[in-house]
Amino acid sequence: MEKSNLHFQKAISRIPWGTQTNAKRPYPFFEDVMPKYIERGKGCRLWDVDGNEYIDFRLSLGPVTLGYCYDEVDDAVRKQMEKGVLFSMASPIEYELAELICSMIPNAEMCRFMKTGADVNSSNIRIARSCTGRDMILMSGYHGYPDWFSTEDSPNNGVPEILKEYVKIIPWGDCEAAEKLMRQYGEKVACIISIPYDFNEDTSGEYIRYLRDITKEYGSLLVLDEILTGFRLGTGGAQEYFKVDADLAGYAKALANGYPLSTYVGKREYMEQLYKFKMTTTYAGETLSIAAAIATLNIMKREKVHDHIWKMGKRLMKGLQEIAKSLSLEAYAAGLPPASFLKINTPDQNYNERLEYVWHRELYRERIFANQRWFISYSHKESDIDETLEKAAVSLQRAIDAEQKERKNIQPFWW
Repeated sequence: MEKSNLHFQKAISRIPWGTQTNAKRPYPFFEDVMPKYIERGKGCRLWDVDGNEYIDFRLSLGPVTLGYCYDEVDDAVRKQMEKGVLFSMASPIEYELAELICSMIPNAEMCRFMKTGADVNSSNIRIARSCTGRDMILMSGYHGYPDWFSTEDSPNNGVPEILKEYVKIIPWGDCEAAEKLMRQYGEKVACIISIPYDFNEDTSGEYIRYLRDITKEYGSLLVLDEILTGFRLGTGGAQEYFKVDADLAGYAKALANGYPLSTYVGKREYMEQLYKFKMTTTYAGETLSIAAAIATLNIMKREKVHDHIWKMGKRLMKGLQEIAKSLSLEAYAAGLPPASFLKINTPDQNYNERLEYVWHRELYRERIFANQRWFISYSHKESDIDETLEKAAVSLQRAIDAEQKERKNIQPFWW
C-alpha cells in the first residue's frame, strides 16, 4: 500500500477526506490492507495504484452492473464521442433512452434525466409538492445530501433547523410509526419518499406496499428511491419485484454501468407538472452517459443479465452459509442474491459486530474487495465466486482466531 498511502498524504492537503465520496474514505482499522486509490478495473476485478489485484464486490457502491470497462458500453460511448458530448440544443438520443426506460419501468409514462441520485430524489419531492399543494414530506431511508434529506443533523451541518417542521422521519420498516405520522400530519403530507428495500433480511416488500396504501388514503404521493434497487434487482427494479406501483421514482446507479446519469420517472399526470415550473440543469443531456445507458439497458433486455446475477448471488450465499457451518459459527446468508450478506447471529451482538469487522479486514488481506452487502455483476463468473469462497473461508477462520486477541482495539464503524 506504499503508493496508495503516499498519494493519500498528498491528496488530503488539497481535498477534504482525500476523496469526493463519503463511503470511499479510508477505514482506519483496514490500514495497509484496504487500498485508498484504485488505478483501473476490468470485469469484476480491480487493480490499485500499487498493482494489487482484487475481486470486487463493492462495484463502485452499486453502479457497475455489467462489469468494469464493459466493451459494448464503452464502444457506444466512443462512437458518440465522435459526434459530440454536449450541444446547444437537445440530442435525439435523449428520446431513444426515454423510450427504453419507459418500456422497462412499471410506472414510467414519462421521464427526465439528471446526473445523481440526490438530483432525482429532490426533483421528485418538488413535483410532489407542486402536484398536491402541500409542504411536508415523510422520509424513510437515505436519499442523498440535499437539505430536505439532512434535517437529522441540523443545524450542525448547515441545514436550517426550520426544515425539521417540514420533514418527518419514519424508521425504515416501521409501519406503526408511518401510520402514527400520517394520522398526525396526513393532510399536510405531499409525499412519502422511501427506499423500497433496505438490503436487510426483510425481503417481503410488506413495508413498501403498506406505504402505498396509506399514501392513497391521504391523497399523498408515494415516491420510491430506487437508486440502488433499480436495474439491479431486475429490469423493472423493486417496483416489479415487490409488486408495488409508485407515483414517482428515481433511478441512478445501475442505469449506465458507472457513467454518471440518473432519471426520475412517473405517471403522466404528475410528470406533466414540469410544464408549470423549472427543473433544469445543463449537463442532464450529456450524451456520453446517455449512450452508455442505452447500451447498458439494451444488453439487459437482450441477455440474461439478471438471471446470471441472481445465480451467482445464490452461489455465493450458499457457499458462505456452508463456510459458517464448517466453522461452527452461528451465522447464515441473508438478503436478496444481487446484494446479500453473511448475518453473524450469536447471542453476543458486540461479538457479532467485531467479528464482521475483522473478517472484512482479512478479506482485503486476501485481495477480496469486500462490502457490507456483496454486490454481484454480470462479469462475476463461477470461478470468481469459488475463488472468493476459498479466501472467505481462510479469512473467517483467521478473524475468529484474531477477534479474542484484538477485541479492545476494535471499534466497528462503517462510513
